[in-house]
Amino acid sequence: MARFWARFAEEKLFYAAWTSMWSKGEQKERAEKETIEALEKIEEQLNGKKYFGGDDKIGYLDIAIGWISYWLPIWGEFRSIEILDPKIFPGITAWKTRFLDHPVIRDSLPPRDKMLEYFHKHSHEFYSRFGSSGK
Repeated sequence: MARFWARFAEEKLFYAAWTSMWSKGEQKERAEKETIEALEKIEEQLNGKKYFGGDDKIGYLDIAIGWISYWLPIWGEFRSIEILDPKIFPGITAWKTRFLDHPVIRDSLPPRDKMLEYFHKHSHEFYSRFGSSGK
């Protein structure tokens, strides 16, 4: 089941979130809706557990979809939107905090400010390749 959810996050959530970040108009609205729907399904999988495997330790699925905890907030900040609203996604929000606070994860991630700087610096290129021509 973990492989299903890892693939789901990659094929449904990643694509929708990325599309919503670089699109405008109806395409953006549709992608934002798909992003929320995918996150709702992932939220259900946590079902009060600390980690997706249910244990008190990080497992395969946590690693496979760990990008959610780091990249979605960065993308949201870059686009000035809140993707992971803690009121709507309390489970994912709590998981995200635990996951990012783990020393192995925390010490392996690039600096957040550098990633934001990267997106701002390359936004024109991303828009021309993946979406609309403006922010």
